[in-house]
Amino acid sequence: MKKVMFLIVGLLFASSVNAATLQLAGHPANDGSVSISSGQVVRASWDSSKAGGETVSDHYRVRSNSLTGGYLSLTFNTLSKGTTVGIDDGTGIVNLAISAVSGLGFVDYFWVLSAGAIYDIYIDIVSANAGSNYDLRIETPIPAALFLFAPALLGFFGLRSKLSA
Repeated sequence: MKKVMFLIVGLLFASSVNAATLQLAGHPANDGSVSISSGQVVRASWDSSKAGGETVSDHYRVRSNSLTGGYLSLTFNTLSKGTTVGIDDGTGIVNLAISAVSGLGFVDYFWVLSAGAIYDIYIDIVSANAGSNYDLRIETPIPAALFLFAPALLGFFGLRSKLSA
């Protein structure tokens, strides 16, 4: 029984599990900029001037190297009236709902990214508040199912050996 448990533990640690890699690119005319362009988490942001009043129309493109889930998180500090966010997820442009809490704006969106497909993200602010900004973050979930399942499996083997003894 101990040999079987050691074999299972060895197999669990020998397997390599990798999350998909994302690539984020901003349009050259964007007001915002990409801070992390490649990896499991990609980011972009924008800061307004102290005076405010700017019109922002930013366009980003994201691509994945493999089929994966993608989680888009976007925060506006402060949320300006007339702000819209859209994503072209391969089926057409989807306008995303912005939740407003105490002057801040939040967008959370989960979708499935196909390998090699390009997804467009549009952020439009009609008249930015003074000192406002946005922070865009897209990430892929780390495939942790194997690591979450392994302790349970080992626990069942241990429980079974105690019951049979």
